[in-house]
Amino acid sequence: MHLRILPILALLGLAQCNKSAAPAAVETGSGVTLVTEGSSPHFQAVASKLDVGGASFTYAEEENVMGLLGGFFEEIFKNMPEKEKAKLPPNFSFKKMMGMTGLDSIKATGTSSRKVSTGMNHHRSFAYTPEGRKGLLTLTGGPAEPLLAPAFAPQDTDLALEFPLHLKDLVAEAWPVILESSPKEQRAMMEAMASAPQPMLGMSYREMAEKLSVRVALFATMMPEQSLSAPGSAVSFPGVNAAIVIDKLGWIKDVLKKQVLPMLQAPGSPVEVQDVNGAIVGRFRGPMGPPPMDFQPVFMLDAAGDCLIIATRPGYYDAVMAKDRKLSSQPDFAGVWKGMPAEGNGCLFLSQRLMTAVFDGIKAEGTAAAAKATGKDKASNEMAMTLINMISSHARHPQAFFFANQPDGILSVSNSSIPTMNPGSFSSITTLAVLSSLAVPAFTTVQQRGTQVKTLSNGRQVLIAVKSYAADNGGKYPAKLQELIDTGALTKAELLTVAAQPGAEPQPWLYDSTLTPQSPGISIVLAAPEVTKGSGGKQTRVVIRNDGRAEALPEEDFQRVKDYYLR
Repeated sequence: MHLRILPILALLGLAQCNKSAAPAAVETGSGVTLVTEGSSPHFQAVASKLDVGGASFTYAEEENVMGLLGGFFEEIFKNMPEKEKAKLPPNFSFKKMMGMTGLDSIKATGTSSRKVSTGMNHHRSFAYTPEGRKGLLTLTGGPAEPLLAPAFAPQDTDLALEFPLHLKDLVAEAWPVILESSPKEQRAMMEAMASAPQPMLGMSYREMAEKLSVRVALFATMMPEQSLSAPGSAVSFPGVNAAIVIDKLGWIKDVLKKQVLPMLQAPGSPVEVQDVNGAIVGRFRGPMGPPPMDFQPVFMLDAAGDCLIIATRPGYYDAVMAKDRKLSSQPDFAGVWKGMPAEGNGCLFLSQRLMTAVFDGIKAEGTAAAAKATGKDKASNEMAMTLINMISSHARHPQAFFFANQPDGILSVSNSSIPTMNPGSFSSITTLAVLSSLAVPAFTTVQQRGTQVKTLSNGRQVLIAVKSYAADNGGKYPAKLQELIDTGALTKAELLTVAAQPGAEPQPWLYDSTLTPQSPGISIVLAAPEVTKGSGGKQTRVVIRNDGRAEALPEEDFQRVKDYYLR
């Protein structure tokens, strides 16, 4: 019986309340029992997005679960040893972190799976957010719209990945939590750093994040005629052609036109820049190396279309820009894309050729490792190879994954050769896994930011002590920072060491004792001994300059400008 008539049946049953007590359930006549007592207010909204009657179907109310989990972790936090609590930011709260992730906006979830005529497994899942998405869930962007992949990806594409990058709502949710979780004396400095205008960008980091709302698509095509060997591996992989499309550039196009294009158009530049029908097209004059690294990038900045396209080689650029021979006409794609919604926010397509190459490479690496292993390692490797072979038998087929924002939630759809397992048996594990995958990175970011701000503050205090020492010692900085403690210029010995990451063992500052108060202000007096790893693996180094500036410098910039005597 169609799900839409179930509420009508429920009302008919409840209408008898004036005659007799309402039953706990109503038999629909088709073998399906409709619950009337304790019925879910969200079931219909979730079930209407799923397939009922296939290989599996699950539904779960999440609102109370999230509240229970938040309370559970809060109790754990309350009973933690004080030494462990001290490692966490002040005012830390698991409930606040859950709010920042947006998990508390999910009222119900459901999943379904069924076999389709192509032999694939059609999976669907829906996260119901009737009051709108919050926190990390806003990273999925705005309303669903036509995807970039079918319009730009060449016909022979083996990998198509598309995703939105929308930070405005996340910044609004996360920034107050980050500030509140930081020491009071450091909040003003954090706010100042986030709000300080950046010369190259023409805006502050916070403004940049608030305005960043782009769509990114990455396409790659394997080149079997070329091969790449990973360092230390006997396995070779095919070469690759790739392109990236960034849509809805917004403020980024102005930065590119003002900061990057003048450098590319300067005399002697290896790039030839032309105006083609109002768009700026740049082509490298020659390959950047011998095959298989003979990349000769081409880019196109279409200010009117608000789009940037970069391709590894001229031929691949032409294929991306062509109107015909697109991914939608590839048999692999057409078959695996069957049943996907017309519009979405992100997708992933993996061709059969790519899946085969990946698993062939994994098996070759595993076989080589198993041949070298002995004792217990040999048994472990053999077990791993058995698992790889089992997965490989299912995975050597094209795969497609898709997600779309709906007015009341997020719909995920996939066509995969890998069958589903009964999600009901693992609902608790799934909830915890989602919580961990979202909350832990966010919490780590807060911790790392707090550690970095503390390092900047401590570095300033050490520099003040260094200058005070110089004023009393003929204008010379101390040969070693320990002299600051010995002479009383600095009273806290713990300021002489730095912890790059939360919980890491503190290490002494890198220090340039050859400088003086008269040295150039840009000179680096102090630097953290280790890099700080931020989001996306970005590495920065805290430095204190001679004029009192304290900043987190990109590691590549630090390595370029540091002095030999900074040690």
